[in-house]
Amino acid sequence: MKEERLMVLNLLNEGKISADEAARLLDALGKASGPDLKKKKYHQDHYDFDDREMEEKVKKFTQAVESFSRDFGEKVSGTFKELEPKFKKTAKTVMEKTASVVDDLAKTLNESVKNMEEKMKAANEDECCDDDCCDDDDCCDDDDCCCGDAPKEN
Repeated sequence: MKEERLMVLNLLNEGKISADEAARLLDALGKASGPDLKKKKYHQDHYDFDDREMEEKVKKFTQAVESFSRDFGEKVSGTFKELEPKFKKTAKTVMEKTASVVDDLAKTLNESVKNMEEKMKAANEDECCDDDCCDDDDCCDDDDCCCGDAPKEN
């Protein structure tokens, strides 16, 4: 019978059964053992106790563990409920700041592209020949451009 009780306590310790289930199993083991076992004394460390005392102590212990677990769970849940608005506010702030930075980057990039396009347009206009450097109308074709050369003589 002692081995069965230890198995029940190990199952409880490992979390495979609840405290109520352990108490019921221990109670059933006690009833199955008959009156002789109820009177048997156990010695563990420096304490002597009978089967009923053991069952009562296990039952109280399991109730205390369940109560602690319930209280702890409620406190953790309450803490997260308190922190949730703060997390949401922080996330919103981070997203707003990120959006602002992205907008600023987009504006800067657009301005840079616009400036580059204007410079390229101006550079293309400067490359085109004017009447002073070429003697025919098609001198500004890519192959025949005379810009930068001395004016052609007729």
